[in-house]
Amino acid sequence: MIITPIPKITKQKATGSHFTPTELATVIARRLLAEVDENSEFLSVLDPACGDGELLLAMARESKNKLKIIGVEADLDSIESADRRMKENNIPNTTLIKGDFLELVNHEENLSLFQNEILLDPVDLIIANPPYVRTQILGAEKAQKLAKKFNLSGRVDLYQIFLVAMTLQLKPGGLLGVITSNRYLSTTGGKSIREFLDNNYEIIQIMDLGDTKLFDAAVLPAIFFGRKKVDSGIKKVGQTPRFFRIYEETNIKESNQVTPVSSIYEILERKESGTFLTDGKYYTVSVGNIIIPKNHKGPWPMATDEELNWVKRIEDKMKYRVKDIGKVRVGIKTTADNVFIKSDWDKLPEDLQPEKGLLRPLFSSEIASRWQPLEKIPSQRVLYPHTVEEGKRKAIDLEKYPRTAAYLNTHREQLEGREYVLKAKRKWYEIWVPQDPLAWTSPKIVFPDISPEPKFFVDLEGCIVDGNCYWIIPEKEFSEDMLFLITAVSNTRLMTKYHDIMFQNKLYAGRRRYFTQYVEEYPIPDPDSDYAKKLVSLAKELILKENSPNKVIE
Repeated sequence: MIITPIPKITKQKATGSHFTPTELATVIARRLLAEVDENSEFLSVLDPACGDGELLLAMARESKNKLKIIGVEADLDSIESADRRMKENNIPNTTLIKGDFLELVNHEENLSLFQNEILLDPVDLIIANPPYVRTQILGAEKAQKLAKKFNLSGRVDLYQIFLVAMTLQLKPGGLLGVITSNRYLSTTGGKSIREFLDNNYEIIQIMDLGDTKLFDAAVLPAIFFGRKKVDSGIKKVGQTPRFFRIYEETNIKESNQVTPVSSIYEILERKESGTFLTDGKYYTVSVGNIIIPKNHKGPWPMATDEELNWVKRIEDKMKYRVKDIGKVRVGIKTTADNVFIKSDWDKLPEDLQPEKGLLRPLFSSEIASRWQPLEKIPSQRVLYPHTVEEGKRKAIDLEKYPRTAAYLNTHREQLEGREYVLKAKRKWYEIWVPQDPLAWTSPKIVFPDISPEPKFFVDLEGCIVDGNCYWIIPEKEFSEDMLFLITAVSNTRLMTKYHDIMFQNKLYAGRRRYFTQYVEEYPIPDPDSDYAKKLVSLAKELILKENSPNKVIE
């Protein structure tokens, strides 16, 4: 039965919808139902963005309990498909509602989902794959309206709003199994989601599906399983939260014990760590406990006992973290790269070629490499319209640079279109994030934001760093040797292993994110130790010699 409560419905899943594969739906349903008391006679189960009904069908197939099934979906074609499939499979006690779940949840009365005059009470189980839509796609007005309705602040993504709405719809003690992006596990921006889940749920398990490509989506998925707390916000000592993490492995050693399996879904059903082979690909699985810190600012480490003991041994021997030595900064952000960044400035008409003192070599991720960049002095240069006067950064005076003024005026309409620059009372021709002009001349460590391997190198030429890279300058109280020590430690396989255990932010094809909040936590040994001195010596040899090899320090 399809109920249509509202004549006009916004297609909430028009963007961000990726329907759940049948095999994955089965995995989720089995895991969720494993937490259900088999003596429960009748259970209500809801999918608030049910698409063609795959998750609800999986629940009906796998459940030993009688179910009352409720599906909500804004897209007419999808919900008609769900209705047809339910009837073809003879699924009883099914109610499908054509509507926008986020509009139907009555937050103010906390009466949860309603349909015209009919009140749908909170449910026992929610299984969901809500749409993943960023606020910039959702639209600022719609995002602000939803954020206000659900008492959320800051930048919110649609699946985060769904988490709040689904929690309202769930009975205390009810179970949630939901597919989300895995970003909230490890990013600073995920702090509010981590805090919300910890406050409202007894976390059962999180499955990080990594780069398994089970969905045709840019984000990497994870599955959250939790039981809604009876007293929200009160921590309880119950079962230890568990994790399951799977990523493709491209560097299989002969010593690895590999278990062949029929499919990736068979791997997801397993409960032990190991390396598995299916469809010509190797996958490494880690299973263990999740560490939920008191402060949700940092990521939730998901590590085995063996990995945690290894991390402890490393941290017991450290003297500093990178953040104690120097600030990790992101590079410049022009917000108009086509105007400010070029490799062929000399091909412009002579009267439009900016004065050479304003054209500065620019390091970008494309020429980053371990120890030394691919170009010692980059051919790519940035027009850098900032200087320092009386200790303060300010925009250059265009009257003193007539050729630069002439060039920038040819792009004035585009540059003035950056309203946020003007609202910040900046000059129309400024770079949005120029960083500190005086700092560029200092020796510094540079590394790319995204890379499959560490590519930390040292710049001694005073180049500027692009926004797809980060840079570090040690504070004045530290000797220059600290520059080489941080670079050496960061380029080791040891630190890559530490990075993967503690921050767990891999992208497709084994690429890693090297955010500020990760690298600033890197442990650094006592610079006076023999080990550190040897590292400094090796790093200097590799950094300062001509044509240095891209060598890894073990």
